[in-house]
Amino acid sequence: MVDTSHLILTQQDGVTVVGFVEPSILDAYHVDKIAKQLYELIEKHKHQMLVLDFSTIKMLSSQTLSVLLKMRQLLDKVDGKMVISGINPGLYRVFKITNLQSIFKFFEDNDSAVNYLKQQ
Repeated sequence: MVDTSHLILTQQDGVTVVGFVEPSILDAYHVDKIAKQLYELIEKHKHQMLVLDFSTIKMLSSQTLSVLLKMRQLLDKVDGKMVISGINPGLYRVFKITNLQSIFKFFEDNDSAVNYLKQQ
């Protein structure tokens, strides 16, 4: 069974919605733990449609951006999809500054994100 102690997983219409327990993903220890859990969702448990619910996230590190990019690569290999929902404007600016807003799709809420993925 996957260790999801840093994640809150729910299913919505066949899509896995991933919430985060902590409001920041900053230090290397937490980033590594979360990364391991996220990668296992894809590689070991075969989740292919993911919504990352960032509504509770206030801060993240550049290492977290690397985790998201690797998740995207893992999902591309299995024809999976990942989108981000509920991101606050301050965090969205980080994606825009790093030009990652063109790589990820963003949605205001989980329902919109799930509806998008169901149409893919």
